[in-house]
Amino acid sequence: MRKPPAVLFLLLSCSFAFAQTPSADLKLIPAPREVQRKSGSFAIGASTRIVLASRTAAEDRISAEMLAEEIERATGRKPRITTGGASGSGLIFLGRSSADANARASNTAIADEEGYEIVAEPARVVITARTAAGVFYGGQTLRQLIQPGERGSASIPALTIRDWPAMRWRGVHIDLSRGPVPTLTALKSYVRTLAEYKINMFALYIEHVFDYEAHPLIAPKEGSLNAAEVRELVEYARRYHVLILPEQQAFGHLHHVLKSEVYSDLAETPHGHVLAPVNPQSYDLIKSLYAELVPLFPAPFFHIGSDETFELGMGQTWTRATQVGLGRVYLEHLQKVSEIMQPYHKRLMFWGDVAIKYKELLNILPKDMIAVAWEYDAQPDFTPKIKPFRDAGLDVVVSPGANNWNLIWPNFNAAFVNIRNFVRDGQKLGAIGMLNTTWADDGEALFGMTWPALVFGAQCSWQAGECSIEQFSNSYDWAFYRNNDSTFRDVILNLNRSHALLTGAAAGLANDDSFWLDPFTEGGSVWNNRALPAARDLRIAAERGLESLYRNGAKARLHADTVDFLRLAAMRLDALGMKIQFSTEISRYYMDAYLNMNDRDRVRRDLHEISAINARLEDLRDTTTRLRGIYSDVWLKENRPYWLQNVLVRYDTLAEIYQQKIMHVKGAQTQFRLQQTLPTPQQIGFYVVPGAPPVPATLPPPLPPPAGPVPASAGSAAAPNPAVSPAAAAPPAAPK
Repeated sequence: MRKPPAVLFLLLSCSFAFAQTPSADLKLIPAPREVQRKSGSFAIGASTRIVLASRTAAEDRISAEMLAEEIERATGRKPRITTGGASGSGLIFLGRSSADANARASNTAIADEEGYEIVAEPARVVITARTAAGVFYGGQTLRQLIQPGERGSASIPALTIRDWPAMRWRGVHIDLSRGPVPTLTALKSYVRTLAEYKINMFALYIEHVFDYEAHPLIAPKEGSLNAAEVRELVEYARRYHVLILPEQQAFGHLHHVLKSEVYSDLAETPHGHVLAPVNPQSYDLIKSLYAELVPLFPAPFFHIGSDETFELGMGQTWTRATQVGLGRVYLEHLQKVSEIMQPYHKRLMFWGDVAIKYKELLNILPKDMIAVAWEYDAQPDFTPKIKPFRDAGLDVVVSPGANNWNLIWPNFNAAFVNIRNFVRDGQKLGAIGMLNTTWADDGEALFGMTWPALVFGAQCSWQAGECSIEQFSNSYDWAFYRNNDSTFRDVILNLNRSHALLTGAAAGLANDDSFWLDPFTEGGSVWNNRALPAARDLRIAAERGLESLYRNGAKARLHADTVDFLRLAAMRLDALGMKIQFSTEISRYYMDAYLNMNDRDRVRRDLHEISAINARLEDLRDTTTRLRGIYSDVWLKENRPYWLQNVLVRYDTLAEIYQQKIMHVKGAQTQFRLQQTLPTPQQIGFYVVPGAPPVPATLPPPLPPPAGPVPASAGSAAAPNPAVSPAAAAPPAAPK
């Protein structure tokens, strides 16, 4: 396609040397490859318009609309979108680069399928690219360059950007099968948001949550996607240059299928998790599922899962495995699934965790299969996870993770290092892409908490080489929230501290199991005692984050809907710290009462500290029931009601533990009033761990709010506190 003369002039006039990294003050995610700053700026005013090249106006309409929305957010006015050429002033032009091969050869940005060039001058701004995807990505960068001014003004700094991706496929993988099943509206919003950061693949993880017409028993009707929804999502994503990648497990992780009696004969072990490859009917099932699912997705890839086949060889396949080896059984199954898929002309992806154990057999796999190498630890070098597949002639997609599963708040400190190093090593070894994963193993994890890791993965897979965690952290407020200070960065840093604090106390991560742990058991008391030194700092960090969100949440001018997820995480982390502190204090107050039954006033005071109108057990119960409602509301912002009750019952159970303990203490109060005796601590479920520090008579005052994230030394929980009684720290006395 020929370019308008004015556009050709602008392109040819930009033959200067480019800086290899952008100016830090631009705060762009992903950071463009080449940026040259120039003097002046393009002023956005009432007459500013967005102009689309006539021949490609339909393809670039979405890009123009997103730019118009951004300008409206910054100025309060939405510019007109017209068609025409790039001549004139006061316009933002979106069009195609010259078709001239020599021009493309000298400019990688406009030669690449997804590359783009932005030339911003005081008179006009021009985005050019070879494809609609390139124009779209140029538009996303330009959106981040729009700076609001005073009284409804805005501007774009004068500069030239040339940019193109380091990896062809930049994906995010969402777990639909372990609890939360997003609504179609939520899935669309995820696609659009991911596209803003140049993600071009969105993978749907399916075990049993597609409503198959031929197999109506597999999916819960109220918690699954149907064909009409898939078609709508695929079409929506296409407009944002995002490929929807389906993943239907075809080997392991099929318990929700195999638990049904009509499919039980296909299981490796009765009602287990793994499909038996020695049973021919297993392949009949795969054929039937794929015949219905695969045609809905025009993507050139299809993910067959096949990870963690732990039961393989323990049941129906035992004889075959002893004859030829487990590795050959596993890889032959992949071969057979590949044959089933031949009519669909798809390249098959498979998880690499099992196959990599049998490096010497990898050459039996078809060379068009793609190994998805995954590992979620923060390792320094991921070469061993990638190189065996590359040596076998297979393409590789690297798959880091958001480290969000089973946790109250994702472990981003681990996730960022995992993503950075895995993607870096993937680029070195020629990986064709990245698939950044979220999982919901215990059914509680909410996708809305994972955005920092997902946007960081977008940065690392677009940029060449090792991406910078520091640059990302410093840019995140602006790039994701359009906030000019560090409000949300500091909140995230404070929430991140929860894992380091508890790990430092040898109490593990801030996980859901710890949240639900009954503190009034012997095991719960042991864990509480271990976690207690971290509890105060944990609460201070969570409360500072929550305080900031209440005061400054409105600073999120973009993606404001994600702030509720930050608030929920802060509240749950604070509740975890409260439980550690209060349940420990409760046990010590009761021990003090038990050891001082001859002092009636002391006993009454101790018991009232435990349970009264305003006392610790009531606080724990009230916090739990309140969180139940808040969690439910946040869940329903993105997910269907399906599975929610399986989480809410955990809140109900924990609240019931506290309520029962309230009744036990009231019974002890009555017994003491009538008999001047108390049940033993063990009888009532209160355990004091030997050697634990004594309960404070009063808690120290809160620290003043810091300017940034809470420093590691703030509010040391290990500092000595005054004791209620020296005896309160002693081991429980044997009952008489």
